[in-house]
Amino acid sequence: MAAFGDMAFATFSIMSSVYRIREAGLDPLQLILVGTVLEASVFVFEVPTGVVADVYSRRLSLIIGFALIGAGFILEGVLPVFATILVAQAVWGIGYTFTSGARQAWLADELPNGDGVGGIFMRGSQLGQVGALAGIGLGVGLATISLALPLIAGGAMFVALAAFLIVVMPERGFRQSQVEDRGSFSEMWTTFTSGVRVVRMRHVLLAIIAAELFIGISSEPYDRLWALHMLDTFEFPSLFGLDPVTWFGVMSAGALLIGIGATGLIRKIFDLDEPRTPRRLLLATNAAMIAATLAFALSGSFGVAAAMVIAISVLRRISDPITDAWLNKHVDSSHRATVFSLHGQTNAFGQAALGPAMGVIATLTTLRAALVGVAVLLVPPLVIYAFVRGSGTTNHNENRKESHETD
Repeated sequence: MAAFGDMAFATFSIMSSVYRIREAGLDPLQLILVGTVLEASVFVFEVPTGVVADVYSRRLSLIIGFALIGAGFILEGVLPVFATILVAQAVWGIGYTFTSGARQAWLADELPNGDGVGGIFMRGSQLGQVGALAGIGLGVGLATISLALPLIAGGAMFVALAAFLIVVMPERGFRQSQVEDRGSFSEMWTTFTSGVRVVRMRHVLLAIIAAELFIGISSEPYDRLWALHMLDTFEFPSLFGLDPVTWFGVMSAGALLIGIGATGLIRKIFDLDEPRTPRRLLLATNAAMIAATLAFALSGSFGVAAAMVIAISVLRRISDPITDAWLNKHVDSSHRATVFSLHGQTNAFGQAALGPAMGVIATLTTLRAALVGVAVLLVPPLVIYAFVRGSGTTNHNENRKESHETD
């Protein structure tokens, strides 16, 4: 799932920014609004679909999600019109919410007592990067024929993945709600509110989710503007006759190769199931990301800017499974998908709420100013990681308090 899913996404995403700029002719504000619609869809549907995964089936949720993601990608590639792209983002966003949280919860449930989940998250990330490397090559190759082809092909691959999982994916560890409760809104609401209660009672979960708010606010403008900044600000070297489209592929491939090595090194050196390790790793990666983002925003050199794009991509890729492992250590199975969805919803809220403001800044001032703002927005998570404390899954006082409140 990790390898093929990341291959499909890389096939789509390697040229999606260039497609929107060159084929659809979107300006900086429109590029941000595309992301805003995506994240608004995620914000609205994240928790309901997470509750579905906790009440009905993680497996079913993943299959529906991958099919919808594929449909959204195909729709965007078929017609390069701003309005159509917005609709495609909504379909993609809803599909993503069916997979967010469900994947992590399904994996943890399939393992005895969730043991070793941190290492498997990192292994999945590593194999996903191998798949993404293949997707970059496929996407660049298709783009030489048409910039729309990578988007359509990536979408078709996600639909194929959904069909494949219908046949082969097991679900042995998940226990459904009683039949009479599964169809009731009351059961879904109870699952959601108990998940919120878990987050409120555990300060580590609150800290992780608070950090994710600022990560969301900062990631939206960077994701939408970095390619435009590269195309507008720098003259791409003609080394080996590479055009800008191929350069984007080279940068993405470089990031993946480094990321595969970095992820493997982290798996060997660090035990992510040790309660304090994820926080320390996230503190280091976040500090490095601030420095890399500032260097990218302020550099006048193509080489430095390209290197920072690679560095940021690597840091973000290794941070995601570390965050998953940390979050997993502090929540039990009955709330796992819902809490992961709350985490994702917080990221989406940050992107949707303040992303357009960064687009306005980029439109009224410069792309550099907006990208410097991205680095500033990463400072609060750094502070949170520096000061938050807490140890693994549940302590007895928290369990007694939750049990008392539930009764």
